[in-house]
Amino acid sequence: MRLPAALCLAACLPVLAACASVPEVAARESAAAQAAPWPQLAPLPELLAGADAPSRAKPAEAELAARAADLRARAAALRQAGG
Repeated sequence: MRLPAALCLAACLPVLAACASVPEVAARESAAAQAAPWPQLAPLPELLAGADAPSRAKPAEAELAARAADLRARAAALRQAGG
């Protein structure tokens, strides 16, 4: 009984992937990254409690909205001047 070509290909792909050479991760790290200390682990309840705290996203969101409004006004002025 012959196997379908797709099944044969699916069986061969892991074998071909095992033959691939994987670059060393340590060779790609910079000296500063290798000398850096390990990050501190924090308990999950502390992290979840910090999630409810106000963040800096609200001021940044307002700033982006103001910049977008300025750009829209500038685009409208350019359309009127060019048309």
